[in-house]
Amino acid sequence: MVVALDRWRGALAATVLVVGAASAATAQESRLQAAPTEGGLAAGTLLVANRSGGSISMFDLAAGLEIARLPIGPAIPHEVAVSPDGRWAVTGEYGSNDDPGRRVVVIDIENARITGRIDLGPVSRPHSFAFLPDGRRVAATMERADRIAVVDIVALAVLRTYPTGGREGHMVRLSPDGAYAYVTSRGAEGTLSVISLREDVPPIVIPTGAGAEGLAVSADGTEVWVVNRAAGSISVVNAATLEVVATLPARMGAGRAEISAGGRVLVPNGSAGAAAERYLAVYDLAARRVAGELAIDAGREGPGAFGIHIVGERAFVADRAARSIALYDLATLTLLDTLATAHPDPDGLAFTPVRIGAMERQ
Repeated sequence: MVVALDRWRGALAATVLVVGAASAATAQESRLQAAPTEGGLAAGTLLVANRSGGSISMFDLAAGLEIARLPIGPAIPHEVAVSPDGRWAVTGEYGSNDDPGRRVVVIDIENARITGRIDLGPVSRPHSFAFLPDGRRVAATMERADRIAVVDIVALAVLRTYPTGGREGHMVRLSPDGAYAYVTSRGAEGTLSVISLREDVPPIVIPTGAGAEGLAVSADGTEVWVVNRAAGSISVVNAATLEVVATLPARMGAGRAEISAGGRVLVPNGSAGAAAERYLAVYDLAARRVAGELAIDAGREGPGAFGIHIVGERAFVADRAARSIALYDLATLTLLDTLATAHPDPDGLAFTPVRIGAMERQ
């Protein structure tokens, strides 16, 4: 295992050095191109996974309207991801504890239609997704199987599955070059798995903290942030050495993270109940400290979870308790716009600058 770990560290260090500067520049450029318009919502489409009713909503942001809702079915979706070129999206049939789902759902964004479903098998329960750089392959967590699958969204086929080495792999993100998959597993002690998608080597499993769930990779690929929901902490992992280099305090119930190109880390928190404290916290990536917090929904009864998605230096936030979707400025933590209220249990979010064809032709 020591030899394998050394091999991993060498390969990861090389990846960070070669890809780092270019990927940071590419990420910055793509995010700026897709940045929200001054003082309001972005031009493009926001996809929202709706737990209630089992569907994906598609909001045209220029119009400020939901213009399509695609039925996923009773095996409710939790997360949604968009391809690098913005043309495709995937979500999953997550399902319930008693009736877990098993299929990845592929969406043609411009035509607002489902093009197919990819069956991962009866013991799978896909939850989280990440597109590889080619825009055709997608990594998907198989929470019940303790594996991830790489699927082809054009051929509608499973290409390969990989063990995570953890329990209940919930979230997946990739290194900027797509060579490695990072998976948080919230079962037992809580871990981060580092999985090579190019070499046949065992995953490296790093203990982080109880309820490891939220997951984000810095734009240059050098750091992985893991939010440990049950431990009330954040583990900062060096992607080259695969070591936890810092442990930061987080509010209990924090379960998501996303990092902006400008180095801001958004971490929402909240627990279900009538008196739950819910906050949006922004951390400074370089300083590894809280830069600001905004209290929201104090005392509101309902689920204490948030879906988040950063575009530029602003963030879309799906508030499940308030049943709302809003846009916040990360620098000031101020509310800029509200896209929807009374929405059916919004959760995972994804943005694309591509508009649905009917709107684009107007």
